[in-house]
Amino acid sequence: MLFLSVFIAAPSLAADCQSLKKALKTERNLKQKRKMLSNLIIQCPEDPVINYKYALSLERFRKYDKALGYYQKAILLNPQMGKAYAGMGDVYIYLGMLDESIEAYRVARKLMPQSERTGSRLARLEIKRKALAGGIVSVGEFIQVMDHRGKISSNRPLLLTGPALQYNVSFVNNTGQLRPTGIRQLAAIGQAMQDDSLKFVRFEISTYVDASYSTPQEALEASKERVHMIKDQLVANFLIDPKRIDIVWYGDNQPIEVRSFSGSQSLNSRVEFRRLFD
Repeated sequence: MLFLSVFIAAPSLAADCQSLKKALKTERNLKQKRKMLSNLIIQCPEDPVINYKYALSLERFRKYDKALGYYQKAILLNPQMGKAYAGMGDVYIYLGMLDESIEAYRVARKLMPQSERTGSRLARLEIKRKALAGGIVSVGEFIQVMDHRGKISSNRPLLLTGPALQYNVSFVNNTGQLRPTGIRQLAAIGQAMQDDSLKFVRFEISTYVDASYSTPQEALEASKERVHMIKDQLVANFLIDPKRIDIVWYGDNQPIEVRSFSGSQSLNSRVEFRRLFD
């Protein structure tokens, strides 16, 4: 009898959630909409759409850990909800979990093959991972990242979103000299900056070194040497207008914390390229 009563009650509860969702959709006042959503998640906790919308609201308020939980619940309730996987991928980036973000976006792309945003976001994330791992980013890949007019993260220790690249450029030990891999890495960037799509774009290039130097001042000088060398090479070898390049150096005090479910690692030594918008 208990199961029967629960079964009979369920449709009316579902109907209530449907009407509440319609009311939420038509509400135009953002403050009122947030209030309605907070009530809806209590009244309809097993509705995948409500969980997704609540997660999205939490993400906008930078409550990333909580948002992740609601995206995950939305997926448990509806494993075919591609936009929840995409939302989860966004949150993973803000939490510094690049591998998990890429995996979430791969599922989102599979479920939403028509979504240009999902496909392009995934492609850019894979390029960013290649750069962080010290691979050689191609001319086309650098252009693909920098031709995107998204917003760059304002918090430097984060994995950078938008038209920015954190690059593990290959230097000879603690020097300002490039290894052969580093020469190829920089050459691709120089060629990309010559391309028609980027030839009028300005960049900020910043350098960071690891903690293997004797003093913070020594680390600061090393990062200064590296960034000046990079700018000089781009100007001399690829005829890049020096006015297109702003340079900054930070020493060893701003490592990126790259997290994953299996652990985390700090990445100190890197070169960051950011597109500047005038």
